[in-house]
Amino acid sequence: MKTSTNLHWDKRAEIINDKVMVNIADIYQRELENELIICPYLKKDMKILEVGCGNGYSTSNFRDLVGHVDAMDISENMIKRARRVFGQKKNRFFVDNILKPKHLTGFYDLVVCVRVLINLRNLKEQKTALRNLAMFVRKKGLLILVEGFKDGFIYLNEMRRKMEMPPVKPAKINFYSFTEDLKPCLEKFFKIKKELHLGSYDFLTRLAYPLLVGPGNAKHNTVFHEKFMRLASKYNPESFAKFSRIRGYILVKK
Repeated sequence: MKTSTNLHWDKRAEIINDKVMVNIADIYQRELENELIICPYLKKDMKILEVGCGNGYSTSNFRDLVGHVDAMDISENMIKRARRVFGQKKNRFFVDNILKPKHLTGFYDLVVCVRVLINLRNLKEQKTALRNLAMFVRKKGLLILVEGFKDGFIYLNEMRRKMEMPPVKPAKINFYSFTEDLKPCLEKFFKIKKELHLGSYDFLTRLAYPLLVGPGNAKHNTVFHEKFMRLASKYNPESFAKFSRIRGYILVKK
């Protein structure tokens, strides 16, 4: 039986035409995630696994940078769309569930997992997913984990309250844990090589932009967002990490 989250993504695959927005409402956030967190670690000779590939948009970029991509998603409609729109060139699209993987065998040089954990129901499922991810990363291979956490939402909303703006609310289908909830599980299987963030972008788009235009007028993917993305790609100091709704972990398999 399909979960409400699975049904949500199946429906989006059918009704959202935009190839980036079907995966994430904020398309410039996706570009930053790929540019700053994921792509710098991809190499030509790598065999990689992408968990939660959605409609295959990022896969189509990753496959040009590596040897081969196995790209999986729990949504049947997303995988059908990925095969139809992007084809399977240096990659394979398939349906699978990271909680109970049936079609994964062998080890990968690198595994990419972007906002998959927030689509699970609770912390227990998130830890199960991490254990399963670790099974398919070769020794000293990499897991690139890009996830949303409560930490950034709390600090952002404290600042928004001070500026008399309503809070930013996560999507109802998502479950957010704290970074400290998952770190022990990460450290059991991996060495944390680097921790990354998009705090500059969140500061600009979730605080400065709605303050300028009014929270009721704030939208996604405006000319402001495009310019903020360019700025955030060049200036993203550690002091802004507290504003970041997502964290990127570069993890080395023990």
